[in-house]
Amino acid sequence: MSILKKAVMGSTLMLVPAFASAACMVKGTGEVNVISNSFPSAEVAANAAKACEGNGLTIKWKLTRESETEIPQALSASVTPYELTMVTNESATQLQAAGKLQAMNDLVEKYREQYQIDDSMLIRFGNDIMAIAFQVNAQNLFFRKDLLEKYGLETPETYEDVLAAAKVLKQEESIEFPLAGTYKSGWNLAQEFVNLYLAAGGEFFKPGSVEPTFNNETGVKTLQLLKELSGYMSPNFLALDTTAVMQQFQQGKIAMANLWASRAAKMDDAKESKVVGMIDFAAAPATYQGGKPATTLWWDGFAMPKSMDGDRDLAFQVMMESISRDVVENNQGVTTWLRSNYKPTRYAAGVAASARGGAAAYPMIPQMTLAHSALGNNIGDFLIGKESAAEALADAETAYRTAAKEAGYLK
Repeated sequence: MSILKKAVMGSTLMLVPAFASAACMVKGTGEVNVISNSFPSAEVAANAAKACEGNGLTIKWKLTRESETEIPQALSASVTPYELTMVTNESATQLQAAGKLQAMNDLVEKYREQYQIDDSMLIRFGNDIMAIAFQVNAQNLFFRKDLLEKYGLETPETYEDVLAAAKVLKQEESIEFPLAGTYKSGWNLAQEFVNLYLAAGGEFFKPGSVEPTFNNETGVKTLQLLKELSGYMSPNFLALDTTAVMQQFQQGKIAMANLWASRAAKMDDAKESKVVGMIDFAAAPATYQGGKPATTLWWDGFAMPKSMDGDRDLAFQVMMESISRDVVENNQGVTTWLRSNYKPTRYAAGVAASARGGAAAYPMIPQMTLAHSALGNNIGDFLIGKESAAEALADAETAYRTAAKEAGYLK
């Protein structure tokens, strides 16, 4: 996982189709179908790829906010309708363990020079290149610098600081809520738990085992902190995903949130945002003074499903066009790109600070996906007062054990 820290510490294009100019280098005809998450850099990649269409080449790119469920379902079919899929630390590990991805060593070797593929982009499982990463990402603190200055508040470094600032900002009439969080029940809520739990020193499994250990005192304290934070958020916090929180910021409704760095540039998009120039970025707050930033470092990339029946070579070319050096050069501020020609902008400041502070990489172990799902589907009951913290964690552990047995991890 050194790929992540090296990238963050060191560091909408419309191309003309190759058939009309030299901008797009794809050779061949046919149809390439892609499924990906929906966020700004994915939209950039989709636009760049689709600009290659013409003269017998068709590209269909599905951007979805439900990629956590749609991609595994699509790749479970005997023949998937997609030639390319977006993957992350978590999903690639799970899909690889299930035998759903295919190696791309031959294609990387064939096109390495043409597309100037950096070694930092190659995600290997053993000797097999199973994904091409294009960006690193993490949740980090977004905050209204004008409001913190108005009330004489320092940039929060811990969640104790966040809560203290939220208490002060509750009186600010220009906003609706001091805080927001990506607490949508399911994947998003579980990610919030993972961030805080790992930063507090928690371990999800016994060393070298798939036996769960998150049902413990650290888990209870993590839930209690999540609930305390939710008291300064919109009452419908369990319905808010990343896009919804981004929009709350853009509409001037909130002052602080731990949000994905890939959304940072959207704060200054004058077509969508009322707070251009008002948002600043810092490391994710620590769970305690002197602790590590409570976030996890991720990579996003593309992989080829093993069950695809399309043209591998054509699909690989389309993938590389979507994340080419030209795309990075013309979209420096959109995300923290993994290519060597990326020049970090202020939007990457929070990720870089989190990496310097020792933020952990998201665990790349197959059973982590099952634990993540179990937590996301159960801990919300505590946050809305239906269960105690201990009961919610017990339910999550039971759900994990059931899923782990079905997957063959536990007997």
